[in-house]
Amino acid sequence: MTLTAENTTRWVTVDGHKLRYHEAGTGAPLVLLHGSGAGVSGWANFGANLQALSQHFRCLVLDQPGFGASGRPEVYERNYLRIASDAVLGLLDELGLEKAHLLGNSMGGGVATMTALDHPGRVDRLVLMAPGGVGVNILGPEPSEGINALMKFNADPTQANVLAWLKTMVFNPAVLTPELVEQRLKTASDPANIAALADAYATFYNPKMAEPLPLWARLRGLQQQTLLLHGRDDRVTPVEGSLFPARQLPNADLRIFSRCGHWVQVERKDAFERTVIDFLTHGL
Repeated sequence: MTLTAENTTRWVTVDGHKLRYHEAGTGAPLVLLHGSGAGVSGWANFGANLQALSQHFRCLVLDQPGFGASGRPEVYERNYLRIASDAVLGLLDELGLEKAHLLGNSMGGGVATMTALDHPGRVDRLVLMAPGGVGVNILGPEPSEGINALMKFNADPTQANVLAWLKTMVFNPAVLTPELVEQRLKTASDPANIAALADAYATFYNPKMAEPLPLWARLRGLQQQTLLLHGRDDRVTPVEGSLFPARQLPNADLRIFSRCGHWVQVERKDAFERTVIDFLTHGL
């Protein structure tokens, strides 16, 4: 059966909010967590990979709170990573799953890392793809070129700005088909999506919501087998950001993909899928 967004859609209620997720496959549970791009959703990030990954795992592709079709608190009173981490745990609880593999892209990598650090018994293996907040950017600007383009687009969602942002996401601009650009412009221009992204990012810069220690300072406590994936030409979360966690994490390997920007699962789709399947099946 061909997997589509419609025939894989499921719903769960966590902390009074309806969350959408996509489910396919059998086997060890694998929760896939999207990044924070404008108009993003679980399906937009991982829908094209679901056919391959679901042959090996019970894939659960979550729309994190406020993104995609998932509900959200009206006001964020905690760091967004904590809100999203609680949603992951709530999904596992509602499905009766004791533990699962976590695969997180960008912001989703930060969510996966926080979940594994705070609830190690609920997380099996980790795949962190250009993870946000896990590395330390010591050479490039902060915020990065890609994050600045994203914030500019979110403030003024024009076609020119969405194209400028999307170009920072990839190595090969040919990936950016007119259909992809139009779809992202449509979803990202929705006022609810604009507010969700702005509100989530506001929690990252609010001193009152800051964590006692940043994620990168806690990495030695992460015992799970971890695979770090990074595009060599990433302009959103530069590849140098994975060097620190690759050295600090006690059980981690790092793979760097050439000819690839921030979307490893898109630009190096086949290699990404083979690498993830091998790691989650056999380990390091």
